[in-house]
Amino acid sequence: MNGPSMQSFIIHGVRVRMETECAVLAEGVADLFRRFPGASPGDGEALQITYRNGATGVGRLNRGPGLLGERVFSSSWDNAIDFADRLGIRLDVYRRGGQLLYDYHRHGYILLDAGMGILDGHLFDATDLQPAVLTSFFFLLPLSKLLARRGLHMIHAAALERNGKGVMIPGMSGSGKTTCCISLMRAGYRCLSDDKPFLRDRGGRVELLAFPETIDVTERTISFFHELAAASPVTVRAGYRKRQFHPEALYPGSTGDVAQPVLILFPRISGEPTSRLEKLSKPAGFEALLPLGLVALDRETSAHRFDVLARVVEGADCYRLSFGRDVLELPRLIDSLLG
Repeated sequence: MNGPSMQSFIIHGVRVRMETECAVLAEGVADLFRRFPGASPGDGEALQITYRNGATGVGRLNRGPGLLGERVFSSSWDNAIDFADRLGIRLDVYRRGGQLLYDYHRHGYILLDAGMGILDGHLFDATDLQPAVLTSFFFLLPLSKLLARRGLHMIHAAALERNGKGVMIPGMSGSGKTTCCISLMRAGYRCLSDDKPFLRDRGGRVELLAFPETIDVTERTISFFHELAAASPVTVRAGYRKRQFHPEALYPGSTGDVAQPVLILFPRISGEPTSRLEKLSKPAGFEALLPLGLVALDRETSAHRFDVLARVVEGADCYRLSFGRDVLELPRLIDSLLG
């Protein structure tokens, strides 16, 4: 890349301005936010994000005793996602003063000040990482902390809407949420996100907001839907570990922007012939939803996120969805819940 890349965009009213010297990261970010409106460079106050390459002379991180601060997360902890085995990276997060330090070890580090809206990243030896990993874990993960301080709380869920009524399908990879999402979308539901929608407090009511990105699908999921199986390699293209497609490429008019969450489905793949629903109490729904909100590493954001998730559950019906082999029949089941 000849000089740094500059990008500015608006995420549900929050302006973000990024400068990076890494061409792969710039391309990944441009694709990730391609459906959000752009912003003029001087168009109001914005979150300021900068990534520098190690080749520019930025020194390595000094890991002397007590210099990094209080460790608040580590991929080496027993209850953490194993980033090293799954993605080829190590991550430790430290709190020092009002800042967070994301230590990616040999791949670099990030200093994040959520209150000031500043992210200062330093990349080393990042060329061996998959572009999707670089974009997700070196950019989107810390960015989600900046957005949460501005009231946009990301959650691991598929999200759809019909006539303004929002359906959330929270779950981690392998839970069946993407297959559920596609089954509903092809039946007329509009997709807000397959994996990471936002929740926003609007003065007593909570909005479910879109994160319009590609949908990642396994070969198993593709086998359920003839239009996916028959699609060209250009439409359903190879991605990182899975294949991916843009919803509008196969289902025109299938994306939405905002909804009021009224239904929360917690899926699990049952392998049974027929899908079935089990009504959950509000406490049980909240307990199931809480771990699927991205971890907030400061008390103020944690308290706000806790309150938002509690009010989402209070205003929605919660069900455990035992997702069977009748994939194409799911819309009829969900239609009956939405009235």
